[in-house]
Amino acid sequence: MTEMNAPVRIGDDPAVLDLVPLISDMPTAGDLRMVLAAYRVRGMLSFRSRRAEVARIRREVTDAVHTVQPRTVVMVFEAVDGATRRRVDRIARHVTRDISVAATNAVGSDTTVIGLVVMSGQERDLAATCVRHVAVEPPERGDGLVFHAADLRRANIYELIEEAVV
Repeated sequence: MTEMNAPVRIGDDPAVLDLVPLISDMPTAGDLRMVLAAYRVRGMLSFRSRRAEVARIRREVTDAVHTVQPRTVVMVFEAVDGATRRRVDRIARHVTRDISVAATNAVGSDTTVIGLVVMSGQERDLAATCVRHVAVEPPERGDGLVFHAADLRRANIYELIEEAVV
């Protein structure tokens, strides 16, 4: 059974999930109630299959939010099989918005939900670094925002949130 103050990892993208540290690797952090959801968005799916996939992601993340009562939810959407940046971004925005509402209803306004769009292996590493930072020091603002991991080359996640919120 998972400790409720440890990060909970769900999804079908083990490349991202494996890059996030365990609670034993972050001894300075106190409350690590966090949900990390990492999913691959495939480009060659029919409309019906894509809708079913998005519904499954929403259901899994919403269930985790209700179980864990997290302070932070980070969802990583990685493009595979020719998925375009536009398609991944659109799915990430819709799912992040829905999970933000679900988290606010389940936990309250203290929960921050962030989405990250990943298009390459290098961006995956940037996203993993971002998740490590957010796990230790959750942002105070930025609920429902989606960022492209490529933007993490020029600024850290906290600076991107400040830019987006202002």
